[in-house]
Amino acid sequence: MKHSFRLTNAAQVCAGLALISTVQVARANDAEVIMVQGKVEVRDQTTGVWRTALAQQPLKAGDAVRTGESSQMALLVKDKTQVRLNQLSSFQIKQAGDANGGTSLELTGGRMWAQAKQFTVGLLRATTSLISQQRKLVVTTPTATIGIRGTDWEVNVGDDGATVVSVFSGEVAVANDLGEVSVGPSEQATVRNGVPPQKTVLTNARDRVQWVSAVRLDLDRYPDFAQSPAAAPVRDMLQAQKIQDARKHTEAMLVANTSSGAAPAGAWLLASDFALLSGDIPLARGRLDDGQKRFPNDDRFPAYQARAALLSGDTALARQTVEAARKRFPESVELGLVDGELGRLDGDGAAAVARFGSATQKAPADFRAWQGLGVTLAEQEDFDPARAALTKAIGLVPQFASPLADLGALETRAQRLSQAQVAIDQSLVLAPDDYVAWTSRGILLLAQGKPEAALEALLKAGLLEPRYARAQLYTAIAWYQIGRDDAALAALERTKKADPNDPLPYFYEAQIHRDGLNPTAAIAAAREAMARFQFLKSLGPIATDRQGNANLGAAYALFGLESWAKRIAQDSQHPFFAGSYLFMAERSTEAFVKNSSLIQGYLTDPTLFGASPQRSKLIGSPGGYAALDASYRQSDAFSATTASVIANGYASSPMPVAGFIQYEAPQFRSGNVEFNATAPSLITAMGFRPDAHFGVFLYRDQFKPTIDNVPIFTDGDRVTGTVVRTDMGAQWQLDPRTAIWARTGQGQDDTAVTSNVAAQSTAYRAETKDAGLRLTAMRDSGEWTLGLETGRSYKPLVNTGTGRRLELARATDATGEGDGAFGSWKKRFDTLLVQTDLNLARYRFDQTETIKTTTIATGLSSTQSLPQISREVDANTVNFGLAWSPTASGTYRLAWQDLMRPAASLSLASQNTAGISLDVPGLQAGGRLKRLRLQGEWELSASNFLMAFADHRDIRNLFNTDGTLLNASASLAQYDRLRQQSGGQGESAEALESSPSFAAGTVKTAGLTFESMASSHVSWTASYVHAQTENELYPKVPLPQFPKHTVRFGLNWFAPERWVLRSALTGRTERTTDAQGSNWLDPDWDLSLSATWQDAAKRRSFEIFAARLARKDESAAVGIRGNWRY
Repeated sequence: MKHSFRLTNAAQVCAGLALISTVQVARANDAEVIMVQGKVEVRDQTTGVWRTALAQQPLKAGDAVRTGESSQMALLVKDKTQVRLNQLSSFQIKQAGDANGGTSLELTGGRMWAQAKQFTVGLLRATTSLISQQRKLVVTTPTATIGIRGTDWEVNVGDDGATVVSVFSGEVAVANDLGEVSVGPSEQATVRNGVPPQKTVLTNARDRVQWVSAVRLDLDRYPDFAQSPAAAPVRDMLQAQKIQDARKHTEAMLVANTSSGAAPAGAWLLASDFALLSGDIPLARGRLDDGQKRFPNDDRFPAYQARAALLSGDTALARQTVEAARKRFPESVELGLVDGELGRLDGDGAAAVARFGSATQKAPADFRAWQGLGVTLAEQEDFDPARAALTKAIGLVPQFASPLADLGALETRAQRLSQAQVAIDQSLVLAPDDYVAWTSRGILLLAQGKPEAALEALLKAGLLEPRYARAQLYTAIAWYQIGRDDAALAALERTKKADPNDPLPYFYEAQIHRDGLNPTAAIAAAREAMARFQFLKSLGPIATDRQGNANLGAAYALFGLESWAKRIAQDSQHPFFAGSYLFMAERSTEAFVKNSSLIQGYLTDPTLFGASPQRSKLIGSPGGYAALDASYRQSDAFSATTASVIANGYASSPMPVAGFIQYEAPQFRSGNVEFNATAPSLITAMGFRPDAHFGVFLYRDQFKPTIDNVPIFTDGDRVTGTVVRTDMGAQWQLDPRTAIWARTGQGQDDTAVTSNVAAQSTAYRAETKDAGLRLTAMRDSGEWTLGLETGRSYKPLVNTGTGRRLELARATDATGEGDGAFGSWKKRFDTLLVQTDLNLARYRFDQTETIKTTTIATGLSSTQSLPQISREVDANTVNFGLAWSPTASGTYRLAWQDLMRPAASLSLASQNTAGISLDVPGLQAGGRLKRLRLQGEWELSASNFLMAFADHRDIRNLFNTDGTLLNASASLAQYDRLRQQSGGQGESAEALESSPSFAAGTVKTAGLTFESMASSHVSWTASYVHAQTENELYPKVPLPQFPKHTVRFGLNWFAPERWVLRSALTGRTERTTDAQGSNWLDPDWDLSLSATWQDAAKRRSFEIFAARLARKDESAAVGIRGNWRY
């Protein structure tokens, strides 16, 4: 958008240079002039002299301002009240308050629009002292006193002093000596002398403030008029800020045109701009209609009709106008530019890029085409071509501010903050009242961790153009970061109105309500975001998400609606969204699936774990944090005390980098089970983003357990060990739709078992090395993935024992290694999602064993080698899945999964098939899973959800002739600790028991889950699972940990004072804990309870919990947990 005739060049440069040094209203000033247009004057209270107002001019309480014909001004009061004055208005700042209130404004004539963040408390009576005692913001007119309880309103004072108050959001109390009325959204009050205030209902309320916009007059946009001699007087008047004279002169030319035909088409277009400037959209449309009748072959008229429709918020009319005109003017650049804007609003980035790109080809000298192309590409995070397009636009019009401002916004998103600073400063030098520039400055300041300064800049942008959705969105973020939830939510409401298709305000609203422990409001926002998910321009704004909370399923999970949450999460899954991986990892209890999802999430965004563990910042924001966690757990068997210290943080300059370190020291003490243990661990992680396309992830954990008096060989054994895991990975995003992931890792486990009562010991060592590579490309033909992975494990075991005459040493060396390739294709056809995976895998296992016998008396020894065990398996398998959603409330899924678990301890391959997550109980490296699952999901109403399934799994591990597993392993990586979860969700009964271990068998399950929101603060769930198993090696024994019947009931209550109470009751029939059936558990009920409290800032939380309360085996446990965040 061009910005001509606002100030002389010298005044523009001086004002711009002055503002670079500060973006906040100076503390000594009570207000600041943000924009002047036309004739605007300020009267200093000390001299009483009226002087011309300038942008960035400070004001004091007592100063008065007035606007001339066709003139406007904008000012920002220090309490962050935003004020716009229309033409012929007289206004005074009586008193400027602060965050605690006390602001008093006076409008003696004209029209005023305002947004406020401070509200009047209590009733308002002009005849009582309550006004001075309780007001936070009051506006007076000759006939009314107005107490502001809301955020968005207009006051109009007529020539006779009559006052009309219109409210667009919030509430306003309007009073005079004869009465008072409370005026709400889309309502209006009229106050006249001698009559009590009268209230009426407004229709099309927003039409009243069409004059509040950033419409600018630019004669050079219409060269056919600007280059004619008739335009010279108009140009002179505009340069002299005599806007009303210029408008009258132009209108006179149009009247003359009726008889003489002298006025060119550009004069009609300029006349429509004058009408838009005054907020008279019907008149603007009339001028365009008249001009089109006189110039039917001029494509600018339908294009400007479409722009007028967009300005009034009528997107449908704009689209209809463009589509109709395109048939007549298929090569029109003007229509192509508007069509590109419509593509952006529709979230159709590809169409917008094509339309703007076509415009650059047809009119390479038109900067608007290059700017539109650059902005659209930047929204898609295609930074390099976006930067090139914006640089081209700047080169074409170096005197204009908006392309520079958009370049600054791009560089901020690309994390090139120094380059962003330069571009934004230059744009504000050129145009101190450019709303795009102020928005870009606000976004940059947020990225630098300066929310207060960012808010000042964003409020200025909102003053200049209240309809600019981006400014309103980031204003909400700034308000939230400084702790003003109410103002943040109000700004999000304005964002929704400015861009109804954008899901981002609903994403952020859901996170705000999650932080506020308001689950139903969070779910309502998540639903709205889900309905608009197709319009999401890019993942960047929601990418910084430590725990997957930006995932839309998180709102449902907060309320304990886990099956419902999974449905939402799967439907909003995206391969380049880290939140998709982290959220689903939290839903898995199987280590291989959980760790695979976590590593994929941290490779996708390696700076996630640097985010604040307190309230969400909503976007990436620099900061350093510390946390102290402590817990105590007591049962009859043992007690456990755990203390943990965490430090983490994120820095945005000179490049984005995140760090994490945690030291945890659990201690276990004997109860009726005789053992004591300590298990200190140290976890460190770092993430880097050298540029916007490339990220690096580094991770290391070290775990040193010591267990005394554990009965392994004898009753007095001691176990010591050191377990270390190191990972390194990277992601390279080739373009917004293509990315490469790469990782490598290694682990080492050294464990020794020593008997304190006999000469017997065991030394165990496990070494693992693995690596993976993956390419994912999003194309019109679908989502394509290719990958390679390899892994190797080496496990030497030495068991020694000494008797009276002999010393025995038994050494076992086991090696497992394998490699594989995987590919995947996924595509949605309207209501049907189709996924096909191809897996190629090879695994080889070798085990050698020797026994060395030594005679103590003679020292002679002999060695016996046992037969070598070797297994080699190859598997070329296919997974296939369908997800059909014939209605928005129902989804039916079918998945066939056939895979061999790789030798690597985790995988970069997809961990679900068409929304059916992998579930591989007991599956070890080299083992094979064949699975068929049918699942239905139904939203029965806004409050109720039902899921039913039938599942058949055939699992076959590598095993010896005696049934022992040859490839058993356990992953001790602790990636999930990077999320800093503070508890409160409770542990399922199944999670408290060991994972099943068996050689081969079949598991058939069927079940259903019902979830319900009983009220805004209470939810409950019920589920039933029937299981039938076949144990291949022990046919008379069921597979371990699979009861035939399982029922579960859950209850969640979000109580007052930020308490969350949860309970779960689980009933299970008898089951065995091992494949041989040597240890059976009787049928039982398991009751778990938890009560969690956290403060509003999420700096402190406290949890009381109990588990296994109804068990008959005296395993009940109770405990407490506390978290302090700094």
